[in-house]
Amino acid sequence: MSWSEISSFIIILCLAIGYFIQMREISALKKENARLLRKYNGYDDLKDEAKELLETSTEMKTIKTIRERYRLTMVDAKNIVDAVK
Repeated sequence: MSWSEISSFIIILCLAIGYFIQMREISALKKENARLLRKYNGYDDLKDEAKELLETSTEMKTIKTIRERYRLTMVDAKNIVDAVK
């Protein structure tokens, strides 16, 4: 086996390991998101908070605040803000 084949194999192996690590992290985030949904009654509390934030700040700042405060995805935070506009 040549050095280029060995290095190619090592690179592919590292990429595969990185892929599986990312998949585990995504799975953990999905579980956390589901937990938050249960905890906050389907986002009702978050919608109320988003409505209050929208009165004093921009839509983008509201999405960012909701996202950071509750560790939501950008899509989920935007959906909450869009629901109260």
